[in-house]
Amino acid sequence: MKSSLRILNLEDNADDAELNKAMISARWPKSEFRRVDNREDFLAALGENHFDLILSDYTMPGFSGTDALALAREKHPEIPFLFVSGTIGEDAAIEALKNGATDYVLKHRLMRLIPAVDRALREAEERAERERAEEAMRQSEHKYRVLFESLGDAAFLVDEESGRVLDVNPRAGEILGYQRGEMLGSNQFVFLALDRTSVNSAKPVESAMICSDGNTVPVFIHNSWLTLYGRKLVLRLCRENAAR
Repeated sequence: MKSSLRILNLEDNADDAELNKAMISARWPKSEFRRVDNREDFLAALGENHFDLILSDYTMPGFSGTDALALAREKHPEIPFLFVSGTIGEDAAIEALKNGATDYVLKHRLMRLIPAVDRALREAEERAERERAEEAMRQSEHKYRVLFESLGDAAFLVDEESGRVLDVNPRAGEILGYQRGEMLGSNQFVFLALDRTSVNSAKPVESAMICSDGNTVPVFIHNSWLTLYGRKLVLRLCRENAAR
């Protein structure tokens, strides 16, 4: 959790802004605050700085909290947005949450501000971690796809429990005379002449691939086991046996 915060406070009442600052500073004493009270300054602040948190009043002369929320979601959807208001009603609060607000705190219950901010920051960090993990996964999957499809050997990714083919590379289709879609979901024994020993061997084994016309191609099969998304898989690399 952060030890200090950069906070953008949209608040037309300077005294209320000071109360927000005092409350936040009791938990994050080195925090930086920037108070704005109109649309132009709010937009300028969104464009100039990266904030950890946005606090906003709901009702202000010439600029509404709902407009501020829409602008914040458009410019920086990753920043938690909390209403701190004395006028927001239950229906308006529910609508604000539907539109992307993280939470709301009533000004006469300002003691709720710290736990609300704590929760908002925690959720933002968890969301950021999920996004980083998803991006890393996308990059890993791209690298896997590039490597898998460029292999010179025929490659089969198989579900170990069911024996179903989950993925094949272009080389496998070229040798066997099948389209990729014809192979996915089929049992590996349709394409690989495996016995109990060769299925579970950690060492290269002599075997054969079974072509669509019934002919066979002698190969050495190299098995590698891995777990992905909780499933036990086996990668079978089939190198043509030139000696046969």
